[in-house]
Amino acid sequence: MRFVLAALALGLACSAHARYGVRGDDPSYLEGRFELGPRLTHLTLTDPSTEASLPMGGIGIYARYRLSRRVGMEGTFDVVAADELGQLSVGEVVRVTAPFAVSVLWYFFPESRWQLYLLAGVGVADHEINYKALDQRLTYTTPLFQCGLGLQYRADTVRFDLSLRSLLMEEQSEDMKLETTGPGDGSAGYSPRLGDRELQGAMVNLGVNWGW
Repeated sequence: MRFVLAALALGLACSAHARYGVRGDDPSYLEGRFELGPRLTHLTLTDPSTEASLPMGGIGIYARYRLSRRVGMEGTFDVVAADELGQLSVGEVVRVTAPFAVSVLWYFFPESRWQLYLLAGVGVADHEINYKALDQRLTYTTPLFQCGLGLQYRADTVRFDLSLRSLLMEEQSEDMKLETTGPGDGSAGYSPRLGDRELQGAMVNLGVNWGW
């Protein structure tokens, strides 16, 4: 959350200059209430109980609708993956996480080319961990909460967007499914820890979208 607060403080400090390039009541500039486009996603998952972290990369898609000058809605879906889970794992491990979230956006300077906004939302994330050496696969779904800060540059119908988000997810052991798909390599004594625990995430998104 520190980077979110620091970026917010910087944005407020520069508010006197944020309206540079405003087109006022030009109707062509106010068009584009609906936005849709792809984005690149980097997510770092952290387990506070072990302080282990895992960087993951992938792609996503996001759609936005401007409810009013200052308020908007956003729906996002991302798929990120990593081929290493940690040093304690046996053999090669592939993890895939697919978060889906719906958020509310608050725009500070609604008529400016530079759109600074806050966001907060909820959703779910599907997780799959494939322990290839053991022929085991662990799947589960977690609820998630996210909040963050973003900056968008509007060039007519095209928008370029950068956002920083903090995610919170709760793993529950009763929702996890461990499947054994083969005999493995004889490491029968190894199994992942299935206890309830919290996952934290730091997400960076870089996107481009089109509005109409």
